[in-house]
Amino acid sequence: MANDIEGRVRDYIIKNSMMRQGDRVQVAVSGGADSMCLLFLLHDMKDSLGISLSAVHVEHGIRGQDSYDDMEYVKEQCGKLEVPLTAVQTDAPGVAKTLGLTLEEAARNERYRIFEGMEADRIALAHHMDDLSETVLFNLVRGSGIRGLQGITPVRDRYIRPLLCLNRKDTEEYCRQKGIEYRHDITNDDDGIIRNRIRHRVMPELEKINSKAAAHIMNTAEDVLLMEDFLTDKTAEACDRCMKKRGEGLIELDLDEYEKLHAYLRSEVVSRALFEASGRMKDISRKHIRAVEQLASAQSGRRISLIYGIRAAKEFRKVLISSPGRYEQAEHDEKIPELIKTVHDRSEILFQDIKNSGRYKKFIDYATIKDVSLLSVRHRKSGDRISVKGGSKKLKDLLIEEKIPADERDRMYFVASDSEIVWIPDTGRIGERFKVTGETEKILEMEIKNG
Repeated sequence: MANDIEGRVRDYIIKNSMMRQGDRVQVAVSGGADSMCLLFLLHDMKDSLGISLSAVHVEHGIRGQDSYDDMEYVKEQCGKLEVPLTAVQTDAPGVAKTLGLTLEEAARNERYRIFEGMEADRIALAHHMDDLSETVLFNLVRGSGIRGLQGITPVRDRYIRPLLCLNRKDTEEYCRQKGIEYRHDITNDDDGIIRNRIRHRVMPELEKINSKAAAHIMNTAEDVLLMEDFLTDKTAEACDRCMKKRGEGLIELDLDEYEKLHAYLRSEVVSRALFEASGRMKDISRKHIRAVEQLASAQSGRRISLIYGIRAAKEFRKVLISSPGRYEQAEHDEKIPELIKTVHDRSEILFQDIKNSGRYKKFIDYATIKDVSLLSVRHRKSGDRISVKGGSKKLKDLLIEEKIPADERDRMYFVASDSEIVWIPDTGRIGERFKVTGETEKILEMEIKNG
């Protein structure tokens, strides 16, 4: 059985061109059955594969003494194998709290942050067939589309996953036959984590229908990966024909070319345009893509607001997609954005929240505002000024200095107190005298909605 597993993994490595002679391969070792199986397999194969082997372990600071004991165990095992180990400790709970992430997200981000700093040609991860199946199901139910059905890819950049040809029972059986002890992470028992619920409740039911459910899901994921490679090339060709940049954060779609495309490619082109305008894909979903597709068939002059402040406008035979502060079509029945105001004690707001507040949420010193109820959201007016270092400046002069086109200036919204500009949401700038300092006692949180 152990020899069979080694043969399957070796064949899978060769099939997917995971390593080359002379590669420095670093295996991520948690101490669980999967990563211990991978460590010992690669250790046994390293000479025949012509690679050098090292390991990395990340202690996340989540499970107290148990987590520390995992790290010591990995050190002990790597020492016996004479495999150089880099062990790194991090504070995933602290990162989760600071950045507003789930503990699972923060731990993953910390792992990959540490992996990125490793000097290796390949980083081997211990994901297996069951992990892939669970990921495909998770992506399917959350609506991630075709790309999500790829699950976990065998090779991504320098990350490789040699165990995708095995399932969890295989890795545990290999450890049993080789006499390899492994650690158990109790967080894997927590069904409050979605992936654990899929593992403990959904997959067993699917395997009652077909014992090879995980293998069949993996085969489908491999087919989707091949299909995605083909569609990526076709999408690039389609984007070249009908999409062009008209400046940073401003994308133009040529509807004469766009309408010649297959419906699938139209969606892909819109998705790419939204990414180009915003610089990110997280949380851009099918509904945002559909909204732009519907706009493309609407009458000229229509415009819509999307996620991250992205706006799209129909202009004759073109659709213009813009990031905040860029091109907008004129709108006759204008809807004024709503300003949400919340007062906090200084101790309630983290410095990180202030620093990373973004364009459409800002924190200012509450004491600098005479009457919070009189703060208004409006367009610019003659005589408007904004405080800067060393004094104040005409708003018009500031906008010229920041190279904002004249037609955009009249469409922009400002948060004002009488004739003083407190905040410019489109650029994220706030007046100098309103900024939070070390002497600030109360903080006013402002957030723009429906803008």
